Amino acid sequence: MLALIATIPIILTIILTVGLNMAAKKVLPISWLAIVIIGLSYWGMDFQHIAAYTVMGFLSSFDVLFVIFGAILLMNTLTVAGAMKRIEGMFNSISKDARIQLVIIGFAFSAFIEGAAGFGTPAALCAPLLIGLGFPPMAAAVSCLILNSTPVSFGGAGTPTNAAIAAVVSELPAMEINIDEWILALSFLTALGLCAGAFFIIFLVVGLVTKMFGKNKSFSEAMPVLPFCLFAAFVFSATALPIARYIGTELTSLTASAVTIFVLLACARVGFLMPKTVWRFEDKKAAAKSAEDKNNFQMSLFKAWLPYLFISLWLVVTRIPQLGIKPVIQSFSVELNNLLGVANAAWSFKFVNNPGIFPFIPAIIIAVIIYGLNGEQISSIVKKSVNQCSGAFIALLFGFALVSVYRYSDANSAGLVSMLIAMASGMANFAGTNYFYVSPFIGTIGAFMFGSNTVSNVMFAPLQFETAKILELPTLLIVALQNQGGAIGNMICINNIVAVCATTGISGVEGKLIRTNFIPWFCFYVVIIITALAVLHFGILPK
Repeated sequence: MLALIATIPIILTIILTVGLNMAAKKVLPISWLAIVIIGLSYWGMDFQHIAAYTVMGFLSSFDVLFVIFGAILLMNTLTVAGAMKRIEGMFNSISKDARIQLVIIGFAFSAFIEGAAGFGTPAALCAPLLIGLGFPPMAAAVSCLILNSTPVSFGGAGTPTNAAIAAVVSELPAMEINIDEWILALSFLTALGLCAGAFFIIFLVVGLVTKMFGKNKSFSEAMPVLPFCLFAAFVFSATALPIARYIGTELTSLTASAVTIFVLLACARVGFLMPKTVWRFEDKKAAAKSAEDKNNFQMSLFKAWLPYLFISLWLVVTRIPQLGIKPVIQSFSVELNNLLGVANAAWSFKFVNNPGIFPFIPAIIIAVIIYGLNGEQISSIVKKSVNQCSGAFIALLFGFALVSVYRYSDANSAGLVSMLIAMASGMANFAGTNYFYVSPFIGTIGAFMFGSNTVSNVMFAPLQFETAKILELPTLLIVALQNQGGAIGNMICINNIVAVCATTGISGVEGKLIRTNFIPWFCFYVVIIITALAVLHFGILPK
């Protein structure tokens, strides 16, 4: 009974989000109100504790909110300045073969945009670029949604994985776990499953495109680029895995995708692993227009890429443990204790260590200076960024507040365990030893509901962590599966599908996109489970 009552806010969230198609920015405040009512009426909490844990949740969301705003602000700055158009122009000349363009732009460049900004920007940028190269809008939408899976857990300078860490990190000291080692191990395990999926998902997408949109409707027309697809996955994985294991979350997708882009561009220019015959869509008009647009723009590539180069360099220098800079920047913090007079309600914000502040803000200042943007343009960029982020801000504020009340609801007069523990116990009893296979599905459900791997991790990583403890499963692996499930959930997430349909001008086909993307999602799900089983079988679970 306790577990069922504790689940009411989540059930309400699912009903409002999936059943009534309400936005997360409206749903999560309602769900927070539901847990407040349950806390006061059934759990025996007092208003002071609920208010303190709500404030604690609001403040805890700042780490994520700053990154989102900084990333979107930079992206809009580059777009207004024309730098993004110049970067797009670079890709227009890589190859006339649509399959090669799909791998480099749909996977590698999309992964870079995900690593730098995240939060729906890859589809918004890459889908129109593919359309400009001659892709049918539906093909561009399908490709961008499916391929934007491998890099997602490390999107926005590692925001989703960092959100999962923030959601469970307070439990680690009591378990005598080294926090820094646990974080690096979680980063590595998350990357391992997602990189394993890259070895099949890239080729699968190319095959879907040739089968669904090619003149001959043949999956076999993807076979000539199989070696190139596997090579792309290898380059990405060979870069991402060591970064994830030894440096951390912020650089994984950003650096791996940048390396992959330039390696694949070099391969295309010298003809390495290129197919013998060029495969194109029938319509050449869009590609011709895109090439014309490219020729009309003269910004140097170095100037266009400079803000991203600065960000990459900053993150590399400050995140490599051997350089000893990370402890220094982490020493700058704002701390609040005894919030509203409650002893265990506290908040700490390491502002110099937050990517949304450093390096995104200096990168934006550099961009404004080198691109010569005026006051009117800057004002427009800021307003647009605020409008884009406002929905995510509200959702994350109340999402963190909801989780905070869930976790600390053991501060009650009824002598009950926290609602989080009650739910975890219920799930453990229900799923038992099969919970291992259910864990990624919960992550996907979170992404499906909220349109974000980050929000999925905020909501469900603590639940998964506690359930793993009860079932005596490796907490590290279960949280990694949650993180991976949220990443691949982006393929079938309602919010992302609606956004990409609007971007590509094909609104009304959302149901078809979900049906098309379901099989790739399921295949990726199986790969994640197999990879996790291999980790357990071969004893390579990081300590």
